[in-house]
Amino acid sequence: MSTVRSPVRSLYAYPWDVAARGAREFASQVRELGLDSVTLALSYHAGKFVSPHHPGRRVVFPEDGATYFAPDPDRYGEIAPFAHSDAALLRIAADLADDGRIAVRAWTVLLHNSRLGERHPRHVVRNAWGDPYVHSLCPSSPAVFDYAVALSTDVARQPVQGLVLETPNWLPYAHGHRCEFIQVRGNLWLETLLGLCFCADCRRLAITAGLDADALSARVRSRVDAYLGAPIDAGADQAASWLMADLLDMPQLSAYLKLRQRRVAELVAAIRAAVPRDREVVVIPTAQRPTASAWLEGSQLAALAQAADAIEVPLYEPNAARVAADAFDTVQRVGAAGRVRAILRPGPPDLDDGHELEAALHAVKAAGIADISFYNYGLLRPDRLRALGRTLRRCD
Repeated sequence: MSTVRSPVRSLYAYPWDVAARGAREFASQVRELGLDSVTLALSYHAGKFVSPHHPGRRVVFPEDGATYFAPDPDRYGEIAPFAHSDAALLRIAADLADDGRIAVRAWTVLLHNSRLGERHPRHVVRNAWGDPYVHSLCPSSPAVFDYAVALSTDVARQPVQGLVLETPNWLPYAHGHRCEFIQVRGNLWLETLLGLCFCADCRRLAITAGLDADALSARVRSRVDAYLGAPIDAGADQAASWLMADLLDMPQLSAYLKLRQRRVAELVAAIRAAVPRDREVVVIPTAQRPTASAWLEGSQLAALAQAADAIEVPLYEPNAARVAADAFDTVQRVGAAGRVRAILRPGPPDLDDGHELEAALHAVKAAGIADISFYNYGLLRPDRLRALGRTLRRCD
């Protein structure tokens, strides 16, 4: 006899924010908002967070590349995770599970990890010049692949309903490092070429696929070096056109990008196969806006939706009209609304107006997307959380 699953209504949260309130009080807040689950970070990267309602703290610097549970060392090979130094934070998922009023989904950051990158420079992304991006582990590396699968199965041992995987892919160039400096105007073309990885493992995969990675990396270096040496700045429309032209003029570039997409889908499929079937595996495919730009990170939306149980898309847009357009296109690309979930930000810099948030909720549902989560408990002002609760009650 089949059962009908209730739609997901979840709130993203960090363990330190839950710990500050206590599991019972936090669960009560989530239920009062009209939500039924938390998407709790159990593996996360470095950051700097302004916390409007954290008792006693206003700026939080979390430990870089830590897990918020005690990893099983026997699961790992060359690359292994580090548990957070605060033992109390390792118990938050269990405390919420013991409370029992809300489900726990494990927000699992995989390859965005400066701490591990600095310890394992052989396995990080390297651009066309060989420069290492220590904050980004490369999914082409067999050791990284094995680490991501092991971490996912380790997380699945925790008292969680399922996993929400973030960064099973390459990071875009302009995302992820603590301090980024550039005195050249960024653009889509430049950042795409700077974001390509040509490490030894990417080159190995390229050779296997019949691609000349050496020639392609030389072409990338030539194009970027010429641009950085010229007294010009490309406008956004010009840079986008240059990239489209390069994709047509450089077949090896297009093939290389597709090779990356296959690798990421392969990794997600391996995780889904290794994680017990009673734990959902959902993938956040991109940090890019709009979602169709996911290919910059090696994500192919339809392939990931098939490799996992669903994709969970950050529809981080300033108004409902853009949310509606992105949701429509994402569902079209995936081909099945049931395999698409949405994340909305009910506060700055996005839907900071109750009417826009309500319209965005209706737009997501109109696209056929039933499962919606909200970002982020510790970052939103208390009035934005209350407004979220009021909006959800109106939309029920």
